[in-house]
Amino acid sequence: MGVKTEIHFVNGEILAVDEDETRVKMTEHGIEILEHEGDDEIKILFPWTRIDKVQQRGPSIGAIYHY
Repeated sequence: MGVKTEIHFVNGEILAVDEDETRVKMTEHGIEILEHEGDDEIKILFPWTRIDKVQQRGPSIGAIYHY
C-alpha cells in the first residue's frame, strides 16, 4: 500500500492521487504530479494559490498541510 494524497482546492474540488501509480512532489511553485502513460511522462503543476490543503496518508505517513 502506497501513499494516498488528497489535494483540496480553494474552489471546493478535491483531487485524490494514489502514489502507487503516480508521483507527487511538493515544490516551491506548487504540487507537481508525474504520471506515466505508455512511453510518455505527463507533468501537471497545481500552483499553491489554488490549493487550500493537502492530506497524505500511508503506512509511514499521516499529515495535513494547510496553505
